[in-house]
Amino acid sequence: MGNQLKNIRTLRNITQIELAEQVGVTQKHISQIEHGITNMSFPLACEIADYLNVSLDELAGRTNRSNAKKEGE
Repeated sequence: MGNQLKNIRTLRNITQIELAEQVGVTQKHISQIEHGITNMSFPLACEIADYLNVSLDELAGRTNRSNAKKEGE
């Protein structure tokens, strides 16, 4: 999940510091998640997904919106 978080965050030009401030954790915690050192809690995953405007599935790397649209067309 950490790699996917980093990919989505960088695509949106959001820094670790900005994300951390918005979801109420430290930049170090975001870094540890992105590097696979620690896992994020479910409530934190929800906060991050909401802030990044993605689904939990997308944050987990299970799907992305472009694939979902293609399947639904």
